[in-house]
Amino acid sequence: MTTHQFAKMSFLLIIFCFATNVSVAERPNIVLILADDLGFGDCTAFNPQSKIKTPHIDALANEGLRFTDAHSAAGTCTPSRYGLLTGINPARTGVANTLLTTGTPIISEDEKTLASMLQSHGYNTRMIGKWHLGFEKEKLGRRFAFDFSKPVRGGPLDRGFESWFGIHGSTASQPLCYFNGRHVIKKPTSSITVTKQRGDKTSTFQLPAAPGFSLSETSPICCRKAVQLIHDYAAQPQQKPLFLYYASPIPHEPWVPTKQFHGKSGLGPYGDFVMQLDDVVGQINKALQETGLAPNTLLIFTSDNGPGPGAWRQMGEQGHASSGILRGHKANCWEGGHRVPFIAKWPGRIPAASQTSAIINFTDLFATLSELVSNSPARVSSETIPLDSISFLNVLFNPSTKHSRPSMVHRGHAIREGNWKLARNARQTDAAEVTQEKFELYNLAKDPGEKENVANEHPQITGRLFSQFSTFAENRKLKK
Repeated sequence: MTTHQFAKMSFLLIIFCFATNVSVAERPNIVLILADDLGFGDCTAFNPQSKIKTPHIDALANEGLRFTDAHSAAGTCTPSRYGLLTGINPARTGVANTLLTTGTPIISEDEKTLASMLQSHGYNTRMIGKWHLGFEKEKLGRRFAFDFSKPVRGGPLDRGFESWFGIHGSTASQPLCYFNGRHVIKKPTSSITVTKQRGDKTSTFQLPAAPGFSLSETSPICCRKAVQLIHDYAAQPQQKPLFLYYASPIPHEPWVPTKQFHGKSGLGPYGDFVMQLDDVVGQINKALQETGLAPNTLLIFTSDNGPGPGAWRQMGEQGHASSGILRGHKANCWEGGHRVPFIAKWPGRIPAASQTSAIINFTDLFATLSELVSNSPARVSSETIPLDSISFLNVLFNPSTKHSRPSMVHRGHAIREGNWKLARNARQTDAAEVTQEKFELYNLAKDPGEKENVANEHPQITGRLFSQFSTFAENRKLKK
């Protein structure tokens, strides 16, 4: 190598290193807002016929990129959140809400999370809101329960988050109390009345709760904590970028809007609750703008699954489609159960008022954010990126780019490949036991509402997709 060639290569290396360092120094803050049981059709940014007014979510869509074919990792809370945080398809490990009864955390110690991955890249990792992924619990008789005389283990602080304020599950799960890190603020020594819908009937029951715990104040308290955290972070000299995971407890049942929103939608308590959620999105977005953090913050808004069956039914009776044109609702393998609103905003980096039909899944956030913060392509391996996580970073910056995603398996049971979807809505049947004859095939490009089963017209596609589904089922490693 000549002296000139060596000097040239050295110069290029210096330029490369400088560019990389600048990129790392400009890593964005990341704020992830996860709604609880919000339907694809509940906000007008995704359903122009929506009867619920959601001006703040709509404004966010105008400021960023709207995904029209984004999917939660599952159709119910626990597996969806597991897939979101780990990048692992819950169908691969058998994660379901029922695992919460085992008294052990859903996310194993050897499974990386978005928080632990971002923490390894120098992020300050915070969480506020609903966890719903289990803890280490004590066995009391036939049940597992918290032992509040000891620090709580196995939760957010043991899965990559530096702080957590929130509730352990939904506001219909006992006990009802606030956690701050490893301890509860007040022990659940009292009780509270909770009302939920069961089909056409309303059921009322008592749950253990901390003294003074208010169902209607859960969301406002969590929202205030998030806004304050953003202001406190902005007021301090920062050495680390911020990752804030805000897991909203609403609009999940029980529907208990505050006085400010009670009756505001004219569509009943669920519609009011959606409007209250919309206000939360507006408050967090406003806090980022007021503090000057917005220009260097990637703000993501989405929902953990589709609308609850009670909300879906009641809203339908009033002419509002919580799933939009999609079929089904929460807990279904149909599109209404897991196709969710998804908006990403990063001023100056993500084109404003843009839209993409790229197919993405919650599991893909792991690879996407890893590629973003490490300034290198996300490569799938057991040591780095989970098998089920496919980066869509190129879509964020160029929404018109073609994004090809491998087949996507849903634990409900279904498999999606491009516009084709093979499905059988049978949650209680194990994937290894379902047979091809019971599956239905849909062309989502022509039939997004899954109304016309075309399995008989396309036997080769049906057979190929079922073969992929069966291979996936055979290679699962289920948690116990």
